[in-house]
Amino acid sequence: MLQRLTIAVAVLATAAPLWAADRTAQDWLAEMSEAVRTRNYEGVVVYRTGEQLETMRVVHRFSEGQEDERLISLTGDAREIIRRGGEVRCLLPRERAVMVDERGQSALLPKVSTVGLETLSTHYDFSRGVVNRVADRACQGIALKPRDEFRFGYQLCIDVQTSVPLRIALVNGQGDALEQFLFTAVSYPEAIPDQAFVPAIDASGFREIRHRSEAAGGAEVEASDGGWEITELPPGFKVVGQSTRLFPGASTPVSHLLITDGLATVSVFAAENKLPTKVFRGVSSIGAVHAYGRMVGDYHVAVVGEVPAQTVEQIGNRLNRIQP
Repeated sequence: MLQRLTIAVAVLATAAPLWAADRTAQDWLAEMSEAVRTRNYEGVVVYRTGEQLETMRVVHRFSEGQEDERLISLTGDAREIIRRGGEVRCLLPRERAVMVDERGQSALLPKVSTVGLETLSTHYDFSRGVVNRVADRACQGIALKPRDEFRFGYQLCIDVQTSVPLRIALVNGQGDALEQFLFTAVSYPEAIPDQAFVPAIDASGFREIRHRSEAAGGAEVEASDGGWEITELPPGFKVVGQSTRLFPGASTPVSHLLITDGLATVSVFAAENKLPTKVFRGVSSIGAVHAYGRMVGDYHVAVVGEVPAQTVEQIGNRLNRIQP
């Protein structure tokens, strides 16, 4: 029995690379982007950033052109995130609140379009590593190494048979993992019932907080008093969204700019604050997330993203107010 098991392991170790030999790193990334959207999968994942470690159960389904996803925390405070029907609902029992985002864009695993890969190759080197094992499945190692100091690198291990990423690590210039996502168990069911997306948390009596593009309680407002511009962005980054919103309980609107290089994402928030001694200034970090705060006239600006400190600093220091 032991001899047969040894032979089986040896065959697997030599055969796995042959499954992947005809695909480039770009091919793997394109197939991964499609797989995370259209594959059914469920399992247990571990997420680590800095000193924080969290375990979650994930259920993902693609049916009749629609993605459904549910995340259930298994450690720490009880909470669930459910993405269905064009919105994301985050249930927070401790706060007795439900956060609702009607844009429905959040997803656990990253997507990279084929068109985006062409742009990314200007700022990242793609390389294919060895075939490894994660969650008892063979996976192909892929590395994205930044060409400059304005972004972090990525190391992935992509399931050889399904192209779903089983491990994603965000790494600094020395190759140290700043943040890591890892499946410890995963399966790919043919079908997943609707019941799998019904929350176990009873949200009766919870207050609901919505982030939406219309109506009161998160309404988009006219930026009649001027907007914001960034005179010089780090190479490869561009502004892909800008809005001004009045959130529940807030006395002044908040401007938001979304910036990305196609993989790394940075958010800029700006709100009027005439008490500058009480606001965050300078650079701060938690794990891979860096933040930079400063005052621009009577406005407090905060730049936040999973990018190096110099990236958020440059964006924050090049941010100027457009006079009406």
